[in-house]
Amino acid sequence: MLPSRRRFIQKSLLSLPAVGALSACGGGGGGTPAAPVAEVPGGSSPTDLNPVPVVAGIDLSAGLQNYGLKRMPYSKLAKPAKGQTVLDPDFGTRITRITDCVSDFKNLCAAPAYPTAMAWNSDETRFILYVPGSTMQSGGQQGWAMYNGTTYAFIKFIDINPGDVEQFYWDHQDPATLYYIDNHSVGSTMHADLTAINVETGVKTVEYSFLDNLPAGWPRTGPVRCGYPFALGINAKGERIWGLGAGGIPNINGQLALNVFGFNQTTKQMVFYDTQYVAQGQARGTTPFPLLSGQGWVAPDPASQNSQTGRVFILDINGKYVRTVNFDAYEHCDTAMNAAGHDMLVGSQFNRPTGGNGNVIVADLNTGAIQNLVGESSSPAFGYPTTGSLTGSTAWQNPMWIATGMTGDIYGTDNSGPTANPTTLLDQEIMLTSLTSGLTYRFAHHRSTGNYSNAPQSNYWAQTNVTLSTSGTRVLFQSDWGNGDPSNPVLNPDAAVDTYVIELPSYKRA
Repeated sequence: MLPSRRRFIQKSLLSLPAVGALSACGGGGGGTPAAPVAEVPGGSSPTDLNPVPVVAGIDLSAGLQNYGLKRMPYSKLAKPAKGQTVLDPDFGTRITRITDCVSDFKNLCAAPAYPTAMAWNSDETRFILYVPGSTMQSGGQQGWAMYNGTTYAFIKFIDINPGDVEQFYWDHQDPATLYYIDNHSVGSTMHADLTAINVETGVKTVEYSFLDNLPAGWPRTGPVRCGYPFALGINAKGERIWGLGAGGIPNINGQLALNVFGFNQTTKQMVFYDTQYVAQGQARGTTPFPLLSGQGWVAPDPASQNSQTGRVFILDINGKYVRTVNFDAYEHCDTAMNAAGHDMLVGSQFNRPTGGNGNVIVADLNTGAIQNLVGESSSPAFGYPTTGSLTGSTAWQNPMWIATGMTGDIYGTDNSGPTANPTTLLDQEIMLTSLTSGLTYRFAHHRSTGNYSNAPQSNYWAQTNVTLSTSGTRVLFQSDWGNGDPSNPVLNPDAAVDTYVIELPSYKRA
């Protein structure tokens, strides 16, 4: 596994004001601040991406408090039983445990696939958790588990095999339709098919066969998979835009390498990027991904990988260069869109010039402007970012909000070992940030210790995959609950990792 602070920790199947809205890049780190990166000449004006204003949804801050820089007590809370609802003793929010992975599946984990993957369907009647094969016990089950979005009851495993555990996509209109790319062989022939499955009936429909339509000279051995992050773009016509790559070429920098291209699901047209900025062959971690508006793509600059000068190239719908933005997409991030309809990236930034680091940094991809909402130069100033920071923006019906979960110091803020009466400021917390007001609302402790910074023990599946529901009124997260007693955490890399749902005060049951 690559270093946990980078966005490549994904688990492969083969083993201010008026800022705005969202939709998915890895988080943590440190180092010497770097000099700013000069913009590459030749960019176009912001109007080239034709922003369309975004309609706000429910005010998710209703009933929450803006604690600012207040240190919150970190009190004991016994792990609830499956189905039990408890109140966070420090923040007062409702937390319901919805899985017992050992009893349910003979597995040590049942978790949201990733913060940037859409767990919930369009009307919030269903959501999907992932049950890993790597944590399965003897006689256990694994796969993509579908749940009732109201009662939180397990329904069934869905018969899909996407290119990575996170690469499944709910339709925005039909709550029963899920998309994925099915890489498989029939005899000696490889297939990579864009497939729609009706999750209620199990009926599958192949919408497009990629390997049959690749350019001459490209290998037809697959796989075909999406770039990170995981959100698709949807343009003003309602057309889905994908950022994809086809394998079969030699690895690059030790990663699976892909010949990259854009794809319009409606017109079935492939787009090939400006090779002055995006080489045809890319490591999987630098595969361009769509703008949320569906008007182009974001391409991480491979020359800035593992450096202090990370940047991205913005490409228009024809794959042509628009501008360079000084945002490190090798850290965890998510695609976004603000209230004015500008495409954005939001996530943590480390090792940047002084003042540019934080847990919630917002890059406007139409203008190149950067805002620090939770970090060194935010107001209030939260300081250098907490490690193990993962942001998700999957509330596409309420795109003015993002959720962030941070691991940080498992003993409480500024503590290096077990401490009586610990307190926290971002460490071990989950928070919402409004991209309209720029305000942040810390609202829960996730109590997970398994994947913390520089730990001798490490459990990938216990990281905080905070995942917003479609409306944003509910939040899924997983936890090993090693901080049931924060004054004396239990550090167990083999602890069971279960999923919990937080119902925000703004959530209204039917």
